[in-house]
Amino acid sequence: MNNKEAEYTKLVEYNRNGLNEQVHFGIILHMNKKGIIKKVGNDNGYKFYHRSCMKPLQVSPIIDLGLDKKYNLTLEEIAVCCASHTGDLIHQEKIKSILNKIGYKEDDLLCPPHSPLSKEEQKRLILNNLEPTKIHNNCSGKHSAMLSICKEMNFPTSNYKDLDNPLSEFIIKHVCKLCEVNKDDIVISKDGCGLPVIATTLEELGRGFLNLFTNKKYEKITKAFLNYPYLIGGKNRQDSEIINISKNLVAKVGACGLCVVVNIEKEECIVVKIADSNMEARTIATIDALLQLKWLETVSASQVNNIYIKKILSQDNEVLGSINSCFNLN
Repeated sequence: MNNKEAEYTKLVEYNRNGLNEQVHFGIILHMNKKGIIKKVGNDNGYKFYHRSCMKPLQVSPIIDLGLDKKYNLTLEEIAVCCASHTGDLIHQEKIKSILNKIGYKEDDLLCPPHSPLSKEEQKRLILNNLEPTKIHNNCSGKHSAMLSICKEMNFPTSNYKDLDNPLSEFIIKHVCKLCEVNKDDIVISKDGCGLPVIATTLEELGRGFLNLFTNKKYEKITKAFLNYPYLIGGKNRQDSEIINISKNLVAKVGACGLCVVVNIEKEECIVVKIADSNMEARTIATIDALLQLKWLETVSASQVNNIYIKKILSQDNEVLGSINSCFNLN
């Protein structure tokens, strides 16, 4: 395994009255199926866990197995299978529908209950003296998809998230194929929700996204992202907002500073990795990369500004400084 460290470069700086008081380093790749077009920083072949960026890749076997047709899954239900959702009522409704169609119940999910990311849903639970459920888990859609695959392949469901369950080998093999990487060259661990997650180079992750979202075979997954962005994440979630304001961009975020954005028309993508995992820096670096590449030309400045604020503000909204990108993808 390559143990050479990645070479991060400064991507975002926070400047208050001439002093940079906060800086964030990372790597950005701009690539197509042939390889890297330009990169900022250098991963040196270092491997990064895909985290939630892996979701559309690991959910894609529902198309290969024809489960979308067998269970008459709607685009909305396919979207929530790929989601890192906020646990709003609409997310819950779609997951319950999936479970009902495939013949399982919430208790069959092996993701633990946790508080929803949605502030509105948090308030609703408190006001009604309710506890968070497994369906509130932001990975519950993915877990529902895994149950459908287990049922089709006759894999055990009581321990489907374990590495020794045949589901693990099945999914990892499929994701490796999309990423065009040998299984012997990846690193395997577990994600926060308990399901296996793999680590590859950032270029291999980007290749997996291009092979998925530019392949007509997986057109339903692409349409699910484009047509139902708020089921992919939720209100104020970076990937949902990028998809919502654009007409041809698919985006998916992952923990630890990851984001992949695919330009469907150009068949190109960017992969962003923020070294310290700062979510605001990830948003700013991603949006500014898209602006530099002119992938948001049809989007108004006000729509872009609704996603990110590049000003340092006081509590009474006085402008105290600016947040700036310091990279060039052109």
